[in-house]
Order: sequence, then C-alpha cells, then structure tokens
Amino acid sequence: MNCTVVGLFESQENAKQVSAGLEKSGIRNEDYIIYKTNKNSSAEQKQNFWKRLLGLQAPKKVKENDKLITSVVVNSDEELTNVKKSFEQNDVVKIYEFQDMTLEEAKDLDYIKRIVALRAKSHIYAIPEISLSSSNIPQGINAEVKA
Repeated sequence: MNCTVVGLFESQENAKQVSAGLEKSGIRNEDYIIYKTNKNSSAEQKQNFWKRLLGLQAPKKVKENDKLITSVVVNSDEELTNVKKSFEQNDVVKIYEFQDMTLEEAKDLDYIKRIVALRAKSHIYAIPEISLSSSNIPQGINAEVKA
C-alpha cells in the first residue's frame, strides 16, 4: 500500500508539533512535507483559499498566522493509522488520502491545492439531493378525532 495523506491544519504555529508527532510515530523526515504559505499574501487571499478547500460559506475571522498543509507518504496500513493519529492529536481540520499521488507530485503545493479542491467538490456533488414535497399536506390535525 502506497498513498499520500494530506492534512489541513488551522495554524502554522503547530508545524513543529506536527513534525515531531510524525517523526515520533515512525515517519522519516524525507517522507513528509510541511508547506508554509507565503507571508506576503494578503489575508483575503489566504481566507479565499480555505473557503475553496473546506467549502466554508460564512467568512471566518482570519488569524494573523497562516494555515498549515502537510503531506505524508505512507507505505503500510500501520503507518497510515499512525499518521492519522498524529494529525488528530495536533487538531487537524481535514484529512485526505490519495492513492495515486507520489511524493514528487506532492512537492508542488499548487498541485495539492487543485487535487484537494477537486476531492472536496466531488464530496459535495456526491451528496444526494433532498426532495421537498410541494403537495398540500395538512399541517397538524384539522378535524376532530373520534374514538
């Protein structure tokens, strides 16, 4: 089993904890990438990126620190479990698994953003539509009930 796990975190402040947690769980330094966003990007650009990835509708207050994205290549089910556990201990916002992504592909942050955005959209489109009845169904009991 080879796959790449991408974790989205609320803040870059916990990058060291994420890194330490991964290495503690047995992941080698060369098997994961921690991306840091450009500090020169405007707060609006950063917020729009997270709106697209997570499908957020209401504007969230943008913190001064940036969001964190981490990619990890795993080679076994045990490693996958350890990575997920490490991510969850560091307050991961969302975890994505990609069976067909190599570490070389994961090095390109724009590629990661595109793939994650596509995955997020596919989850939204896969949700079944709820049909609402437009018939004239009486609201409550409008006649006496006889015993």
